[in-house]
Amino acid sequence: MMKKKLVMMLAATACVAMICGCGADAGKESTESSTQSEASVSGNETQKISLADINAGDYVTVGEYKGIKISVPAKVEYEESDYDIQTKMFYYNYITETDGIKDRAVELGDMTNIDYEGKKDGVAFEGGTAKGATLLIGSGQFIEGFEEGLIGVMPGETVDLNLKFPEAYHSADLAGQEVVFTVTVNFIPEMKDERVAELGVPNVSDIAALKQHVKDSMDEQAESEFLMTAGDAVIKQVTENSEFKELPEALLEANKETYKNYLNQMAAMYGMDGATYVSMYGGGQDYEAAVTQYATTYTKESLVAQVIAEKEGLVLSEEELDARMQEYAESVGTTIEGLLTNGTTKNDYRESYLYEDVLGFLVENAVNTVSE
Repeated sequence: MMKKKLVMMLAATACVAMICGCGADAGKESTESSTQSEASVSGNETQKISLADINAGDYVTVGEYKGIKISVPAKVEYEESDYDIQTKMFYYNYITETDGIKDRAVELGDMTNIDYEGKKDGVAFEGGTAKGATLLIGSGQFIEGFEEGLIGVMPGETVDLNLKFPEAYHSADLAGQEVVFTVTVNFIPEMKDERVAELGVPNVSDIAALKQHVKDSMDEQAESEFLMTAGDAVIKQVTENSEFKELPEALLEANKETYKNYLNQMAAMYGMDGATYVSMYGGGQDYEAAVTQYATTYTKESLVAQVIAEKEGLVLSEEELDARMQEYAESVGTTIEGLLTNGTTKNDYRESYLYEDVLGFLVENAVNTVSE
């Protein structure tokens, strides 16, 4: 359930390496999983440190972890129209004019391909011009009157729409102003089974299968986001309720190095160093402070999770591990071997999935007072 926050991070190492041609020990969210870096133990020698090498119970006495009260937003529930819109958006991203309808006028609910130019006092204004734009008629994406003005227009026709921007429009230059949009309807994309089959989506060969694929993806994403939010809330409370004797220094330092590697890797993609990256994208936070804060928090949470896993008998067999890694590898277009780069091991994934399972257990046993 926590793939977005945990497992995707482990694979980020391989992804960044492929994109940048340089190595890294982990991606952003894999640093939040059990991905471990090399921690110095003596002189220039390094040693891979792992939760498997540590008895978490020696470092923490876990407090109450069942029946924890949390308050997180309810899971998003979609309507059938939401699935239809997203299916169309997915499909139409791959469609050209040759796949479109040209022998009937635009109707409410149509997805259209249009060119438009907006002018104020006869002069084109910034952001008011586009070619080949996709617009769902009735979506409310454009200002009032724009979409309505295209209903009944035939593909190939050009119309002038005399409109007025809302008084509360975000651009002061356009708020409350009268403008003219010159719009050409190029075509109305049409969904076809044979075209869907050419999109290359696994196990999708017709419109019905594409809609189911989009529906499953949307529902899975909604579930993942809910469980991520709830999992974060409950592990935070359980950690706060726990008593720590001390933190294993080697694991803490390993988590620091892992996070530094991630920050430096991400920074390099923007042509800067880790400290500058943290300052710009971390609200001006100090680099070392950010690293220490992250490593301390994650080390505590991972120790708590390990103790709970042992108490509740949560384990992951080799077969289950391989199946979950294979599923994830396919979802990101690689293989299990492709996930194991730059020092990332199967044990890293095992610990990540186990952490994921612990959070799932905690959420199932939590009491959620849904916040509005």
